[in-house]
Amino acid sequence: MGKFKPEPRQAKEFFTKADYIITNSKSLSAPYISLLLHRLAKKTFATENLYADEKKEANELLYSQYENWQTLVNEAKNPLHLAAKLSVIGNIIDYGAHSVPDDILAEIETLLKKEFAIDDRCKMFDAINKAKSVLYIGDNAGEIVFDKLFIETLKHPNLTFVVRDEPIINDVTLQDANSIGLQDVCTVISNGHDAPSTLLENCSENLQSLFESADVVISKGQGNFEGLLNEKRVNLFFLLMTKCDLMANKLGVKKRDLVITENKRGNYGL
Repeated sequence: MGKFKPEPRQAKEFFTKADYIITNSKSLSAPYISLLLHRLAKKTFATENLYADEKKEANELLYSQYENWQTLVNEAKNPLHLAAKLSVIGNIIDYGAHSVPDDILAEIETLLKKEFAIDDRCKMFDAINKAKSVLYIGDNAGEIVFDKLFIETLKHPNLTFVVRDEPIINDVTLQDANSIGLQDVCTVISNGHDAPSTLLENCSENLQSLFESADVVISKGQGNFEGLLNEKRVNLFFLLMTKCDLMANKLGVKKRDLVITENKRGNYGL
């Protein structure tokens, strides 16, 4: 709340309405509750893009190092494996989960030394190699710099990247994607919805159709995992850093672990 420096009246109004939403949303998913709270914040503070500055700064910071990341990947023993790892490491840039470190570049260097808690990279690459079409569901600004590098390294001829329809926290929109030239390495589309997740029933018919028809779906981030973990489809791969104990427990890992996992087709327990 300190970020927006609201007037006392605004703050009181926001907290009163936010408390009502939380109290009366027991049956809703965490991403949907987050959506309702974010819509309330945008209305209360008369700001459509609450994290515009943070998104711009994260994109510019990581993109300024793009050639260095390219060199690191190209000189690696297994470029694809490193590019995929960087795409997961980029998932730390999440203002909704308060996981953004003070020194992003230093934290990336630290996480490069960290092993995966679940590592289904080989399964994922095998599926992608056989796929005629790949759907890549994006998560956050800043993070998308590594998504671009991963996609560029994959060199798949028919890959579609999905962004949010409107600003929500620091999730990626078309504007964010275009600012780093993501459209140069793949097709970029909006999902038609503004949740910090992929809630398929609320997304556009185009996105729903692509989700069903794509040979492989790559889902980035914990928010998308929460929205899609009950999906039964095969060749769905979740790439994320776990941000909370509940989701870590569902995956059988610890908080802040790095994960690339094949979908268990709804069988996550709890």
